Amino acid sequence: MEYDLNLALQGGCPAVIPPSTDTEQELAILFLDIRNFTGLMESQNAQTVIQIVRRLFTGFNQIVKNFSGRVVEVAGDNLYAVFGLQTNLRDAVNNAYQAAKTMFQTVELFNEAYAVPYYGNPLQVGVGLHSGKVFVGEFGLNAPAQLSVMGLPVNIAARLQAKTKELNNDMLISEDAFKHIENGEIQFDQQTIRLQGISYGQQVRLAGKPYNGGNLLPSSSSDLDYLLAIAG
Repeated sequence: MEYDLNLALQGGCPAVIPPSTDTEQELAILFLDIRNFTGLMESQNAQTVIQIVRRLFTGFNQIVKNFSGRVVEVAGDNLYAVFGLQTNLRDAVNNAYQAAKTMFQTVELFNEAYAVPYYGNPLQVGVGLHSGKVFVGEFGLNAPAQLSVMGLPVNIAARLQAKTKELNNDMLISEDAFKHIENGEIQFDQQTIRLQGISYGQQVRLAGKPYNGGNLLPSSSSDLDYLLAIAG
C-alpha cells in the first residue's frame, strides 16, 4: 500500500511526530514490576485492582520525582524510570538506588495498611537497576511527543528486573551501576549471570531480599517481550 503524505497532512490518517535530535547521555535506568498481580486480579474486582495500581504508581511517580528522576512509562504493572537527565552519573545511580529503597518501604506500608488487612495477601515488587550510555530524545505517534530513552542498557535493566524471579531476590543492581553507589558499607552478594539475548555475562549484586513464598518461576518469554516493548 502506497503511503500518501498529503493525505496524512490533511488529517486522513494519524501523523507521526518526527523524533527530536537524540542526544547520548549516561543515565541510571530502573525497571519495577508488581509481583503476584495476577493473583490480585483473580481475587478482586477490576475496579479495586485499578484503585490499588493507581494508588501505588501515583506514589512511585512522586518518589521518582523526589529523587530527580523521571518516569518514562507505566504499562500495566510495570514502571520504567530514568535518573540523570540533569545530573552526573554518580548522583543519578545514587538517586535511583534511594528511590528504589523508598518504593520498597512504600510497598511495605501499603501492605500493612491495605493489602494484608483488606485483600489477604501482601504485594511484592521486583526491581532491576543498571546504568550506561543511552540515546535520549522525544518521539510520539500522536501529539504530544514524549520522552524516549533507547539503547542496550535499557534492555539490560528490563532483563535484570525479570531475572529477580529466577534468582529469588527482589532487587538486582548491575556492577556497572553498583560501583557508583557511595555508601562503602553496603555489602551485597555478587554473581555473574546470563541474560537472554545478551552475548556476555553480566555481573550483578543481589541487593534485595527473597520473595515471600520462595523462589518464583523464571519469567516467561511473553513477560520479557512485554518489558522490552515498554523499554522501546
